[in-house]
Amino acid sequence: MNLDANKALIRHVFEKVITVGDPVAMRELVAPDWVDHDPLPGQPGGLAGAEYVVSTMHSAHPDLRFTIDDLVAEADRVTIRWTLRGTNTGPMLGRPPTGQPVELAAIVIFRIADGKIAERWAGWKPGRAPAR
Repeated sequence: MNLDANKALIRHVFEKVITVGDPVAMRELVAPDWVDHDPLPGQPGGLAGAEYVVSTMHSAHPDLRFTIDDLVAEADRVTIRWTLRGTNTGPMLGRPPTGQPVELAAIVIFRIADGKIAERWAGWKPGRAPAR
């Protein structure tokens, strides 16, 4: 198990996949039986769910950018604490776009298996989470 490779995988998702809105790229990064323990409303299961997260995040904030505040790897887990900044120009979590700048923050834990993302757990920072 290569902790640096696991961290690089997660960094790649946040810096190169979600920010450019490339859901198809997730097919190479996520295990076929991927499980999201904290799915977004309306998110399908499996690989389609990983693609849905990328599409939803990017379409709601096409100018989004992430700051990776912390990135820690231990055994088969990678934990990221991130802050997203962008403009809410598309719907997210059932709410209409506001056209306003947003700042969202979360801590997410990923389990990596055979070089792919196998599971995801997420917790939004109170007061900096999308309104539901």
